[in-house]
Amino acid sequence: MMKKRTIVYIDGFNLYYGLLRFTSYKWLDIVAFAKSLLPHPEEHEIVAVKYFTARVNYNPQEPTAQVRQSVYLEGLSAFRPELKIVEGYYKRFRARFPFAKEPCKSCDKVESATVWKTEEKRSDVNLATEILIDQIESEVDCVVLVSGDTDLIAPLYYLKKRCGKKVLVFNPHKRPSEELRAVASYYKHIPRDLPTRCQLPYEIEVGTHGRIIHCPEAWRSTLCGTGI
Repeated sequence: MMKKRTIVYIDGFNLYYGLLRFTSYKWLDIVAFAKSLLPHPEEHEIVAVKYFTARVNYNPQEPTAQVRQSVYLEGLSAFRPELKIVEGYYKRFRARFPFAKEPCKSCDKVESATVWKTEEKRSDVNLATEILIDQIESEVDCVVLVSGDTDLIAPLYYLKKRCGKKVLVFNPHKRPSEELRAVASYYKHIPRDLPTRCQLPYEIEVGTHGRIIHCPEAWRSTLCGTGI
């Protein structure tokens, strides 16, 4: 049986906020995680795993978040050199939002406040672009997407309807997405316990001089260090 040439695309922002944010399993082995998603792994030849993310800005409420992310991306790159990491960026800007209260009954006025808002930019565009470029440049039979972002429906629809490719979508969020389900050949919500089985080792050697980096203390769990 000929195996399907498969590329896995992981929306890091969606994965974090849908599955990892409130857990101690952020030291995730992306490649092991990607392989564990496939319902019939023996049918696939994974030719690439691509992880789309953005470097977080400094936040005084979480002063060590930048460091933790940098350590993670360095460790991930060292442990999984075959992984392609594609970076977008975060944009910070002022915006006005109403207070969470009812408007004045006499004039319908709603009080608001100016706040700093942070948005991830370019990752979804990078992801959609990579999907289409890979379709043009590579002989790919199957596309696997880890995301709940409906902005990616257009390239998925093109691959399935126009190119006849298999499209597997794994949604990291609990809430369903009928739009993504409609364009997918196979659709499933990611099991909430899957990250526990796909953790990087506590210690990872990076570079050529034997430097060791460690899983950040705040991210450590009893299941880290398996090196699956």
